[in-house]
Amino acid sequence: MSYLGLVESPDPLHDIGAYSNALEGWLGSNADVLTLAAAAIPEYATRVDAMRQLMAALHADGWSRYGWPEAVGGLGGTILHRAAMWEVLSRRNVPGMALFEHLEILAPALVALGPTDFVADALPRFLAGEELWSQGFSEPDAGSDLASLRTTARLTDDGYVLNGRKIWTSWARYATWCLVLARSGTTESRHRGLTAFIVDLRAPGVEVRAIEQANGTDELAEVTFDDVLVPVDRVVGDVDGGWKVAMHILSHERGTFAWFRHLPLYQLLVDCSPDARSADDVALGNALLDLAAVTAASRAGLEVHASGIPMGPLAAVPKVLLCAAEQSVNDWVLATDPDLILDPFDEIAAVRRQEYLFSRIVTVYGGSQQMQLDTIAKQILSMS
Repeated sequence: MSYLGLVESPDPLHDIGAYSNALEGWLGSNADVLTLAAAAIPEYATRVDAMRQLMAALHADGWSRYGWPEAVGGLGGTILHRAAMWEVLSRRNVPGMALFEHLEILAPALVALGPTDFVADALPRFLAGEELWSQGFSEPDAGSDLASLRTTARLTDDGYVLNGRKIWTSWARYATWCLVLARSGTTESRHRGLTAFIVDLRAPGVEVRAIEQANGTDELAEVTFDDVLVPVDRVVGDVDGGWKVAMHILSHERGTFAWFRHLPLYQLLVDCSPDARSADDVALGNALLDLAAVTAASRAGLEVHASGIPMGPLAAVPKVLLCAAEQSVNDWVLATDPDLILDPFDEIAAVRRQEYLFSRIVTVYGGSQQMQLDTIAKQILSMS
């Protein structure tokens, strides 16, 4: 019997607080599900396995199904339920979403614009950690200028044939599926000639090569498509309508994802404060203010999405604020006690070191900081 059946109000859809409290109670009675996920694990493959086990447990008792439509295997509710779930997990020392970040980046677009039968079959396996997803956008010659991408999709009698190369593809080494943006129109058509495809990374012609980053993880990969056949029913959105899909995804990657990303930063400050030997109160105050700004902006974004309205250009605001918070928090930890990050013999320090180094590049992924500022200036503030 699910723990949800034991609470006085078994349907947390009516109240986010009731959902959070019930999940807290379940975790208190099932602390073993957090043993690995809340541990400091420098080895990335081991961390991925730990998160898969946690997601399997959360799915089995229904917790991760709240916030997703019933038509695709969910139990109803909104993104606020998902936000509450990860907030509770963060308080229990789960250090982040790892590769399940794509539940909040890709899955909303799949639910809104993807083939319903496929998504209804695939999303539950994603929620349970059985099959994982990656995002195939950036290319060697098309990073910030995504509209110039060159991976092609040619329609044949058997389906679409993909050829090209993607770079910096997050989680591809561990993923089963990749949401790939490819050119179905001419090069001159730019963003009007792009289509989003669901690609099976196990298909013939797909090659995934992991990229080891400076922080020692292999989160990113290079993915090559050599005459890869994609069925016609694996199109997300409309043919030549991939830009709409991309903007839907980026609205989450830049906007609401800031909520999920910033939660462990608060926990990092709490964990490191008692050990700081020479705390810089001004730097700590700045870090807390940066986090408070992300909390406010990303919470507002959650409310917007919960009402069914895309954030659009407003997503640039929490992305800019998150970058500042992520760097200021990590800078404070390093400045107050370098051993918290640099100790070569401590596994917790090893994980913090990975996060510190990753914080140096947060102004690049999901669109560069310069692009976000340009969006804010032109599309929000109407500056010429």
